[in-house]
Amino acid sequence: MRYLKILADDLTGAADTAARCRRFGLPATIFLDIPRLPLPTGALAFTSDSRHLAEAAAAEEARNTAASLPALDGLWYKKIDSTLRGNVGSELDALLELVDAPAAVVCPAFPAQGRRVRDGILTAPDLGPPDVHLPSLLREQSRHSVRALNLEQVRGGGLAANMKRFAREGAGGPGAGRIVIAVDAQTDDDLDRVVQAQREGVPDALLCGSAGLVGALVRRESERAAFRALPEQGRRPAVRTVLAVVGSGSGVAHRQIEFLLRTARDASHLAVSRMNVLPETEAAETAVLDPADPVWLLQQPRPLPGAVLEGAEARERADHLARVSVAALARRPVDLLLLVGGDTAMPILRQLDVVRLSVEQELLPGMPLCSAVIGGRPTLVVLKPGHFGEEGTLAALLESVGLSGEGQGSGARDQWDETASWGVDTAG
Repeated sequence: MRYLKILADDLTGAADTAARCRRFGLPATIFLDIPRLPLPTGALAFTSDSRHLAEAAAAEEARNTAASLPALDGLWYKKIDSTLRGNVGSELDALLELVDAPAAVVCPAFPAQGRRVRDGILTAPDLGPPDVHLPSLLREQSRHSVRALNLEQVRGGGLAANMKRFAREGAGGPGAGRIVIAVDAQTDDDLDRVVQAQREGVPDALLCGSAGLVGALVRRESERAAFRALPEQGRRPAVRTVLAVVGSGSGVAHRQIEFLLRTARDASHLAVSRMNVLPETEAAETAVLDPADPVWLLQQPRPLPGAVLEGAEARERADHLARVSVAALARRPVDLLLLVGGDTAMPILRQLDVVRLSVEQELLPGMPLCSAVIGGRPTLVVLKPGHFGEEGTLAALLESVGLSGEGQGSGARDQWDETASWGVDTAG
């Protein structure tokens, strides 16, 4: 496999698939813009940055992004959110038609992050009601016929034959055209079965899913020696200073912040200066961050119940957070940027003129450690989706990069208003 072309609808979506590819030995690069030739071989992950757009606009942006890429011979993979946010069906339609694939095999399961599909229903930590029924969602959002394969069919044999039959019916029946096949999966073994069946039954179909399914694809290709596996980086520069920026409004992200701060109070080598960034916060206010503390944490306050976490207002807040973050970096360049949330990471990296990230290794499932050049200085970058992980994930990521801050202060220092929050309280 010389190229695996991944199209995601946000930056952390591109990053988590690239991380899985790197985990199983495929070199991986994440692009923030349309690249120029020559390109590195391996997984090439792009984002249309379209999750926040309306359906038609998102489809057009996905189509334009994919069409703008240099002509490269390789497999396409459509990355979708593992909790099915965004315009899943319309963007899938756009790529299906662009690459002229007769069918799509869709499975958003990512067992390593607790995302599973059974009887078409997606379950995930903190997803909450109402249940998301994948085939119904696809029928609402896609123009093409939708079929479903349940877990018993995935595990019972004949999966490839069922996929082939669906594709044949779609091509020859009334309203003949493309077919979209939604598939259950609970485990990585299930995902391996899906990939094998797709290759045997509908080899020209477009695979569409989360980082879980792309991991199964790369595992299969590595076993076939379709590419030369590249070991993950063993040694890397010491990390002594970190800027962590959390713009995600998810409850998961905020619980991870609270756990990190509790950990910092008990760990002399993990001192954290935290600053809450409000719409009125000036860039100059980053001067309150203590240069003696190895970790600087910038975050938006916890949203009020009912606050809209995506859309124009959220994007404006993300852009403002990016300006404040860049001002903090001007005061102290760091060894590591830890960026939580796709809408957080994209404007920060663009303001820093970063156009590509080379994935060095997967630190935790779907969370890559990348290398970049920022301000002429080699810098490590970790990208984490806001909804990913357990409460200890932020602390675990810092531990995994070997944060060495002994003697650089202690505890957690806040420039913080505990009553601060944002959004409209619609909960009464």
